[in-house]
Amino acid sequence: MGRNLPHLDSELRLTLTRADLKTLDRHNVDPRRPVRLVPVFIPKPWGQEVWYTGIEARGESRVQLDTGEVPLSAYLAQDTRLISDQSQILLLKVLDPKAVEARGELYFEVHEAKQEVYVVTHIDADAWPGGQGGIRFGMNQEKREQYASDEAFRSAYLERVEQYRNLRRAIDEDGEVIESSVEAEVRSAMNAFTHQRPLNVGDVVRVPTWTPHSLLHGVRVVEFQTPTYERYIISFSQQVLTQEDWDSRQAITHMRLNSPEPEIFEQVAPGVERIARFSDFNVWRVDLDTAQTVSLPATLPYAVCMTLQNPTTVGPLELAAEQACFIPHLALNESVLSGSGQVLIAAPNL
Repeated sequence: MGRNLPHLDSELRLTLTRADLKTLDRHNVDPRRPVRLVPVFIPKPWGQEVWYTGIEARGESRVQLDTGEVPLSAYLAQDTRLISDQSQILLLKVLDPKAVEARGELYFEVHEAKQEVYVVTHIDADAWPGGQGGIRFGMNQEKREQYASDEAFRSAYLERVEQYRNLRRAIDEDGEVIESSVEAEVRSAMNAFTHQRPLNVGDVVRVPTWTPHSLLHGVRVVEFQTPTYERYIISFSQQVLTQEDWDSRQAITHMRLNSPEPEIFEQVAPGVERIARFSDFNVWRVDLDTAQTVSLPATLPYAVCMTLQNPTTVGPLELAAEQACFIPHLALNESVLSGSGQVLIAAPNL
């Protein structure tokens, strides 16, 4: 079988060593069967990310075979034609923020090319006693109307962001002791320019390019995204460790000001709805209590599947709640989904 690596981000490329290949040769990789994905847990200042299809220098997901686990990149490299139809693999992960206000907020950021969709799976009851969480999503339209032009709005917002950036630099880099009430006041003045959208368990958030967004504390989501890692950070409520500075001016200059369009779900079949349609992949949400069984098009290059609440079978493979699997190109014909509860499926051209 071929040893060509799938496409990886050039800055994060991994190289299969001879030891990797020797280990892999001891396993019987059968591209006619789906395989369970073994996640890797990546610590973040705001909580953690759980990668199911991550291939990166900071960590790599693994694949469970009958004879043991292997790195995902090694599995994919066995035969890119039969396993992935030579297609790039989308990224499936879980965002799991801390349940502490501010400390559990993600970067407020925009993406130029990356496309992503969230499905809310849990809201921390201590963080959100009413059961409804939130995401900072887009800009405050009432605030926008207070300015004579959009340019004036962007300029005023940038000024508030830079005020908060200076305060964060004093705290994080210079070690100054600043009253928490002062920090909260400056942060609140900055965030007043943004819109906070309420979220309930089961909600779907599709994030268009150049749309400012930041998941809030205590809101856990499943995320499918384009496997690229670019971002422009507008602001962050603590020290950024992955780059030298924020990208506020560039991001605010290009960010969308109009409110994002509401999500429109397409009915594919009874119990099956398409919750995201992107240029490089789509996502189905399947209610197996209604659909009973689901077959996937054999023309797909591959598929990634994740269960939410209940056990599911994918062909011969059994998945417990919140487990995920990869369905190779050659296995699509035999990989009928059955069980109960909800399942998320993503693939190019799905």
